Amino acid sequence: MSPHRADSFLQALAGIRERLRDGVFRPGERIAATEVARLLGLSATPVREALSQLSGEGLLEDRRGQGFFVRALTGLDIADLYRLSFAHLTIAADVERLNAKGIAPPGGRLPGIAMDPVRDVERLFVDWVMEAGGQSLWMSYRSLFIKLGPVRRVEPMVFEDLAAEAAALRGLGQGATVEARRQALEVFHARRIEQADQLAPLLNRSRDGGEV
Repeated sequence: MSPHRADSFLQALAGIRERLRDGVFRPGERIAATEVARLLGLSATPVREALSQLSGEGLLEDRRGQGFFVRALTGLDIADLYRLSFAHLTIAADVERLNAKGIAPPGGRLPGIAMDPVRDVERLFVDWVMEAGGQSLWMSYRSLFIKLGPVRRVEPMVFEDLAAEAAALRGLGQGATVEARRQALEVFHARRIEQADQLAPLLNRSRDGGEV
């Protein structure tokens, strides 16, 4: 692969991942390579290669003869994603306790300061995983983080205290014990697991263009 082609492929990967995370491409939606190429200002070839790569990562479903689709999510799927998120972040907390300092993996942290509690917590959790320093943990969490993105964006329809929750989690920085962080993470994820069946129809209604 030529350097220019490789660069276009990486741009396509980053652009599609970002749109999946932000809910631009919603669960159950078909993604047309030509339309994505137009949006990203790229040719269709690297976009198709990126879609195939993301299918291999489990972020998309390759339906032979029909194209690539974002995987649809049921309430059970959403609950499982939150359980996996809790597991990843608990591992990160344990690893961070053992290591004097973490080494952030390639890719950098999410830029800027979040302007809403959902993005604020997303940034915080990414920081915690990256500070743990494990490449394998980060790669696994990144995929999970993207899959949960659209779900996180309908959370304000269910939870009214997200700003206070985000502020409390922000307070678990330097000086907080691993046990305090683990307890806060358990509460954060448990209430979302409990409401997974309520989040699923909101996600689908948002995807179908209805009001939420």
